[in-house]
Amino acid sequence: MKLKQKNSILLVGFLLLVWIAYVFSFSKTLEAKQRYNELKQEDELFTSASQNIYSLKQQDAYYNSILSKHQISTESSFQSNLLNTLNVYSQENKLKIIGFKDSHLFQLSNNAIQETYIFTVESNYNSIVKLIYELEQHHKFGKIISVDFEKKKNYKTFNKFLQCTIFLQKVTQE
Repeated sequence: MKLKQKNSILLVGFLLLVWIAYVFSFSKTLEAKQRYNELKQEDELFTSASQNIYSLKQQDAYYNSILSKHQISTESSFQSNLLNTLNVYSQENKLKIIGFKDSHLFQLSNNAIQETYIFTVESNYNSIVKLIYELEQHHKFGKIISVDFEKKKNYKTFNKFLQCTIFLQKVTQE
C-alpha cells in the first residue's frame, strides 16, 4: 500500500472512530448536560415560587390585619360595613341613626365612580363630631364632603335635639 492510501484509510478510520465515540458517549453526555441545565432552571423556579408564596402569605396577613383594624369585612359590601360601624358607634355613644339613604353613583371618567352615602343621625354635638372624626380618620371609609346640622324641637315633649345629615364620598376604580 502506498502512503497516500494509508493516510486516507487512517483519516477515514479516525473520522469513523470520532463518529462512533460521539454516538455512544459524547451525545449521551451532551443530552445529560442539557437535561441537567433544564432541571436546574426548574429548581430555581420552584425555589423562587416557594419564596413568592411565603411573601404573598405575609402580604395577605398584613392586609387582613389592616382590614380588621379598620373593622372592614371583605365578605360584605361597603354600605353594610359603613352601616355596621354606625350601629356599633351609636350603641357606644348614645347616638340615634334616623335615616340611611341609598348611595348616589356618579361616573367620573372611564373607570372611576364616585359614590356618595347620605345618612342622618341624632345626638348631641360632641357625639356627632366624634362620629365624623371616627369615620374619616380611623375607619377611612371616605371623605366627609358635607355636614348639615339642624336643631329641632319635639313639640310633644318640648325637648330640643340636634340632627345631622352627613354626606360621605368615596371614589372607586372599576
